[in-house]
Amino acid sequence: MSPEEKVRNPGHVDGELAEFHAAADLVDHNCRVSYTHGLYKYDLIADKQDELIRVQVKKASQDADKEWKYSIPTEGYSDDEIDLFAGYAPEPDKVFYVLPEEIGSEFRVLDKTGENMNEHNRDLAKLIDDYSFERAFQKLTDK
Repeated sequence: MSPEEKVRNPGHVDGELAEFHAAADLVDHNCRVSYTHGLYKYDLIADKQDELIRVQVKKASQDADKEWKYSIPTEGYSDDEIDLFAGYAPEPDKVFYVLPEEIGSEFRVLDKTGENMNEHNRDLAKLIDDYSFERAFQKLTDK
């Protein structure tokens, strides 16, 4: 089989694209970004204000029944191996950030505004726009 005929694993391509989007978002947040080489639990290292942050990037999966619901798998990682998850949701083209201690084996976010929710549901909802890098960085540096 010639190199032109080789087909790349779509999951690997999606993962690489998610990493590029997360890296670009981190650069937009005044981070210097380095890629890892080898077998690490994290994909990127973000350097902000001389704080090194180990970032595991995941492409968010869209719920088939609810287009506004996204999830990332987080099982198999601990907070002593990574500092931050970055999820990339392609359809709204958004990156969201969550700390390992904030999640279980999966993390779900909603690409909605809280405007049409009652106060109780709004307080319980994990809205994608609420999981910003600024929020995550503040929590990391407050530890």
